[in-house]
Amino acid sequence: MPIAYDATRLLLGPLSLTPRGIDRVDLAYARHFFEHSTEDCCAILPTAWGTRTFSRERVLRGLTRLEELWAENRQPAIDGAWTSLAPTIQAGKSSWYLPSNGALTLTARMTALLKATGIGLGEDAVARLGRDTVYVNVGQVGLTVPFLLRWLNRRPDIRPLFMLHDVIPLETPEYVAPHAVKAHATMVDQTARYAAGLIVTTRTAQKAIETELERRGAKALPTLALPLPVPSIFRGAPDPDPTLTGVPYFVICGAVELRKNHLLLLEVWKRLYRKHGPATPHLVIAGAKGWQGDLILDRLRRSGQVSDYIHVLHGLSTPALKRLISGARALLMPSFIEGFGLPVVEAAVLGTPVIASDIPAHLEV
Repeated sequence: MPIAYDATRLLLGPLSLTPRGIDRVDLAYARHFFEHSTEDCCAILPTAWGTRTFSRERVLRGLTRLEELWAENRQPAIDGAWTSLAPTIQAGKSSWYLPSNGALTLTARMTALLKATGIGLGEDAVARLGRDTVYVNVGQVGLTVPFLLRWLNRRPDIRPLFMLHDVIPLETPEYVAPHAVKAHATMVDQTARYAAGLIVTTRTAQKAIETELERRGAKALPTLALPLPVPSIFRGAPDPDPTLTGVPYFVICGAVELRKNHLLLLEVWKRLYRKHGPATPHLVIAGAKGWQGDLILDRLRRSGQVSDYIHVLHGLSTPALKRLISGARALLMPSFIEGFGLPVVEAAVLGTPVIASDIPAHLEV
């Protein structure tokens, strides 16, 4: 069947130094459709001239360039985040690596992506798409901005297939920014209005999403619960750093935000330090700053001598992330709530022990 894939999130990808989990998932689905679909497959993007379609060839060039901009294949030896971390763990010193992009850098990165794809108007989506095309939206960006989906009103034969990763902001609004609550409410509203089918990541997420749809009086939708794809590099042999052999460290991956429960780990590490002193293992926090992240980071900075055993970094390439998890004594995932928990699966594939909170999503994956 013909596929029209919403590439809005991927178009905005250069604005992030490295991809978030949802970005990696969007990229993996896009790669699958544009590389393997034998049917007509095009990208959907909002433009100043309305919703337009763009060819498979242009999209594939863009995906390759985006991976380069994200440094997805950069080896640990030349990864700035990794090379800043390993020596400090060896030396028993704290390290913080939280790079950010200035306006000029962001402009240059967006320009680089557009150069790879070529600048063009594409074709009008309403006129170009064949009958009964499946419109696939994995990145969710369009679901939060209602006018971006209005073109579907002119093509009722199009079958929208949406991926909803979770409705955590509606379940536990105390853990997220107020705008995230509004955005997720809009996503569910748009799903109730337009979707012909759903992809979810777990039965746990499916149950929560269906509850929200029922509250809106929506009919039951055909739904596929499909685990998130694990990057292929994790399926290879573990790759621990030989220079850290014998140096104990634990790792937590994901945005630094309240629902991930980093402050619990701070209290655990304070107790470990009181008991073990210089023999305290290291804690590596790998992730971008999320909502209330400044509050969490400030607590970590002001934690006294235990801060020497805490490392915070953002911007690891996927090969460097694999190396980090490979050498850890365990991956820690004390989240209050999750829709899936991809780091848990990545660690399990590598054979790294996992210590995770006893929540439904973790039990399921």
